Amino acid sequence: MVSGSELVRLRNAMLMGSDLEPGFDWQPPQVPAGFLAETGPKDPHFVALADRLRLADKADDWERAVAIARHLLGNNPTVGGALKSNLNDTYRGIVVDGAGYCADFVRVFNAMAIAADIPVRSWAFSFDGFGGHGHVFPEIWNRQQKRWQLLDVFDNYYFVDATEEPLSAMQFRQALVNRSPSLALRLIEPTARPGYEIEAKAWDYFRRGAPEWYLWWGSNVFSYDGAALVKLLSPVSRGLEQFGAMAHGVHPGLRVLPDPSNAAQRRAMHALRTQLSWVATAMALGGAGVLVLVWQGRRRPS
Repeated sequence: MVSGSELVRLRNAMLMGSDLEPGFDWQPPQVPAGFLAETGPKDPHFVALADRLRLADKADDWERAVAIARHLLGNNPTVGGALKSNLNDTYRGIVVDGAGYCADFVRVFNAMAIAADIPVRSWAFSFDGFGGHGHVFPEIWNRQQKRWQLLDVFDNYYFVDATEEPLSAMQFRQALVNRSPSLALRLIEPTARPGYEIEAKAWDYFRRGAPEWYLWWGSNVFSYDGAALVKLLSPVSRGLEQFGAMAHGVHPGLRVLPDPSNAAQRRAMHALRTQLSWVATAMALGGAGVLVLVWQGRRRPS
């Protein structure tokens, strides 16, 4: 309970739904059942940002996504550090202070993409059995080309094959697993720092993460930020904020991409989810029992 990575594992276990089906996909505007697409009002700050970047004037959604990513990357080195704040403060932390982890970059990128009407979803992978040691990156639906395209905003990469076309998440992962000789990375913003100075280290990083991919089952960044329990608990701690979001029904679940190499990790996470359900039930029953005893005590004559 004192390890941030293990607390993320507990959270992920509670959020884990059924595995993704083989060959799954969808094309917006249709979304699968339970996926928390953003249906609430857009934050005016991010709408104004989309206007200031003149995203509507770009040729297609890929150019819009690149413009958003370049705006966040700037040309300054990122000093790191999780921001653990609301969207507006996280945006300022990234572009003004050069702070933020991958999850911060993805949240703000998604907010700006949704403000520009670009459908978006977020992929992640872990190195520790779906705990907190891992990475996350966004994938946009290019409405003009009718295809998904992946950007690693935090690491300043996108991925191509021999055609030089940006790959989708599934194309990228398959090429990783197959060690495709035509798989290559490109910098989103050439003047900004890359995720790794030595490219071989980047490939090692992504290949080590390939067995434990999962998809966040929602992109409702504005609804999440505006939820009452999130606002109430976020000043206390990020963990309580996320549990409040679960109670409020605005925290996206997650769906694991099944693979023979992650079967044991998936079984462990589903077992942990069952254990947590039993703990929650026991706590609820215990709390109800205490309330009954208190109520009975007050009814006894003095």
